[in-house]
Amino acid sequence: MLAKKNSESEDHMWQIRMRMLTKRKKNLQIAQTIDKVIHQYYVVERGLPVPLWKSNKDPQWWIDYLASLKDDSRTLS
Repeated sequence: MLAKKNSESEDHMWQIRMRMLTKRKKNLQIAQTIDKVIHQYYVVERGLPVPLWKSNKDPQWWIDYLASLKDDSRTLS
């Protein structure tokens, strides 16, 4: 009885882990597809570099960009 319960518990944990790994794999595939499409759109079709929001993982550029937008809106007023 105890062995059967342990086996069921292990099966359940295995299913949870497999589900998690499957989701991770799918998320990686989606991220790779997005990277390819962005590269195709900017670099191949338009001859432009990939934008900072995609290539730079440092959040400081985003903070600087938002600050520059705020400064631009003040000069336009």
